[in-house]
Amino acid sequence: MRTLLAPSVHWVGVKDPELAIFDIVVPTEHGTTYNSYLIQGSEKCALIDTSKANFSKEYFTHLEKHLPLQKIDYIVVQHTEPDHAGCLREFLERHPEVTLIHSKPCKRFIQTLTNLPFNSMAIESGDELDLGGKTLRFFSTPFLHWPDTMMSYLVEDKILFSCDVMGSHFTSETNPEIFNSLLDEKDYLASIEAFKYYYAMIMRPYKEHIIKAFELLEKLDVQMIAPSHGPILDMEPRFFFDWYRARAKNYLLRLNGQKVTIIYASAYGNTAKMMESVKAGLLDAGVEVAVFDASSSAMAEMIDSIELSTGILLGTSTINAKAPEPILHLIANLVVLSMNGRKAGVFGSFGWSGEGIAMTERICEVMKMKIVQEPYKVQMAPSSAQLEEGREWGYNFGLKIIE
Repeated sequence: MRTLLAPSVHWVGVKDPELAIFDIVVPTEHGTTYNSYLIQGSEKCALIDTSKANFSKEYFTHLEKHLPLQKIDYIVVQHTEPDHAGCLREFLERHPEVTLIHSKPCKRFIQTLTNLPFNSMAIESGDELDLGGKTLRFFSTPFLHWPDTMMSYLVEDKILFSCDVMGSHFTSETNPEIFNSLLDEKDYLASIEAFKYYYAMIMRPYKEHIIKAFELLEKLDVQMIAPSHGPILDMEPRFFFDWYRARAKNYLLRLNGQKVTIIYASAYGNTAKMMESVKAGLLDAGVEVAVFDASSSAMAEMIDSIELSTGILLGTSTINAKAPEPILHLIANLVVLSMNGRKAGVFGSFGWSGEGIAMTERICEVMKMKIVQEPYKVQMAPSSAQLEEGREWGYNFGLKIIE
C-alpha cells in the first residue's frame, strides 16, 4: 500500500472498515479512515492530527515505523473531535515535550480533552512554520465543523491538509490503497458518493463558513487534498473544490430568495385541506412554494427544498397527544441544516386535544427557528370560513418572507 504523499510526507493513519454508524447518527456503508500525516523536514518533524483512541496500538505502531515519538517536534491539532485527536492524551503522556499547534479556540478543547499540561502554539491564518525544506502555512477555518477547526498547507509540495472539509467516510473492502487515483472504477465511484453523502450529513449546515474558508484558500496552488477521513484526493483535486463551492452557494440563494417549503402530515385529510388554503395565501403574496406530504415524500427531497427556503411551514395533526412520526422524523433530520433564524410557522387540524401543534412549535423554537405568527388551528374539519382564515394566514406569512 502506498503511504507516501510526497518526499518525507507519509500517511500514518488507520482504517476502520467495520464502522457502521459514525457519531451515533451517520450511517457509514463503507467504513472510514482516521487520517494522520507525518511531515519530516531537514530540521524539524510535524504530525498532522492523530487517530481515534481505540485504535491507539495500531496507530502508534504505524507512526513508530518511521521514527520514535520523541523525534516529533510538533503536533498540528486541526480539530479536537475524538476521531481526530483521540490519541492525543497518550501521545502527551509518552512525549510531553512535544509542542501542540492549534487555532486559538482549540486550546480550551485540548485542555478538557487531555486534562494534561502541554506546550502550546496558537496560530492565525497566514502563519507559517519552517521545518527545514518543508513549510506549513496555517489557516483558521472555524465551524468546519467545530469552532476550533483549522487547515494546513504544505507549501513546497502543494498539499492541503483540509481536516473534515472534502473528506468522506470511505475505505475500500478490496483495495488497500488510500489515494483516489489508485482506486478501481467501482471504488472510485463509490468514494464520490461517500464524499457527497459526507457533505450532506456533516458539512452542509456550514455553507457560509465554507464560503469564507475557500476565500482564504483561493490563491493556493493545491495539487493534492489530504482530508481527515477517506481517500487522499490526488486525482482531480479541483473537482472537489468546485463541487463544495457550488453547494455552498445554495446559502446565498436562500438569503436572496423568497421560497417557502410546506411539509404536512394529515391523518384524515383535514390538515391537507388547510395546507391548500395556506399555499394559496402564500402564492397570493408572491412567494415560491414547495409542498411535501411527510408520510410519502423522500427525505432527501424535503431537506433539499428546506435548504433553499427562507421559510418553513409545518402542518401537523395530533396522534396520542403528540405530533405524528412523519413530522418528528423530518425534524430529526433537520440536524443536517442550519435552521437558526429561519422563519417558521405551524398549522394543523386536531380532534380533541391538539398537542401536536404546540409540540411542533416548541421544537422549532428549540432549533432556533423564528416563529413569526401564531399557529393556525382547526378542530376537526375546517369550515369555509376557517379555510379563508388559512388563506389569510398564509398570505401574512408570505409578506414576512418578502419584507
